[in-house]
Amino acid sequence: MKRVIGALFRPQYMLIWVFLAMVVYFCLAAPSFLSALNLIRAVKSSSVVAMMVLGLTWIAASGEIDVSFPSVAGFSSVVAALAVENGLPWIAAAAIAITAGTFFGFVSGYLVAVFRCPSLIATIAMGSIATGAACVVVGGYAPVRLTSTVGLVDILGSGGIVVQLIWIAIVLGVYLAFYYIQDHTTTGQHLYALGENRQASLEAGIREKKIIISFFSLSAMLASCGGVVWVLFYAQGVPKMKGAVFIDGMTAVFLGALVIKAGKPNVIGTFVGAVFLAVLTNGLTPIGLPDYVGSMIKGALMIFGVVIIAISKYKVAKKASRATR
Repeated sequence: MKRVIGALFRPQYMLIWVFLAMVVYFCLAAPSFLSALNLIRAVKSSSVVAMMVLGLTWIAASGEIDVSFPSVAGFSSVVAALAVENGLPWIAAAAIAITAGTFFGFVSGYLVAVFRCPSLIATIAMGSIATGAACVVVGGYAPVRLTSTVGLVDILGSGGIVVQLIWIAIVLGVYLAFYYIQDHTTTGQHLYALGENRQASLEAGIREKKIIISFFSLSAMLASCGGVVWVLFYAQGVPKMKGAVFIDGMTAVFLGALVIKAGKPNVIGTFVGAVFLAVLTNGLTPIGLPDYVGSMIKGALMIFGVVIIAISKYKVAKKASRATR
């Protein structure tokens, strides 16, 4: 019995227990927390953010960073909305938006891998370009609203809780596919090898440049998918998609490093982090707390996640140093 309890309360599962305790508290403190409208909001926000930062998870695990994902998502949402408004079918509009958005990630990856530009600088620059390009296309910061919402927009945007749960199940399925790649293929092995010891990875023959460019391209592609989903949910494209989306996305990745692989960003952890933050955000309002309290909590959680990752990397480096003596 002690072994079972010890296994359930390992450090890598503590965030899940905190999440469950938070849900119980919100349910007791504010019965309206379980209203259909509030649950739909939580499902929408968690699934969109989860899609946007799935690729960022692998970039963070490899020791890099991508802060351009909300800007790329915003650009792709505008392109998709404009394409649909001009008569293109949804599949064609989504394909154009995702392809255009992926280009920003490819350029970021090329700058990082080939020109050795710091990933923070490269993605800040590409994010700024993506936001500017979206504003040029729109002619300002005003959102592009769909004048007629039909088909998928009606189903996803105004569907009930069952429709939303089906959608989040689809997102979870995508995450499970990436989990398999992460934990059961050589891609996953190379991913964490680059994050733990870049020089040793190069000496082992890992093709760093190809992997880095692929990861940044993938991150932009998934962020673009999130942008398209945003249009499906909210019937509009937003040129400047930062603020809460950026904070929630970054926090989900770093907070998720506390789950499953303690100290390492991983896809299951990111999904749990995205759901955790969505529930936190939608639970504070019913109990009467203002939005800025949630911002403070999210900032503290992000710092905590970053500190845990830094400690984990320090331990790995210290262990490697001892092994070489």
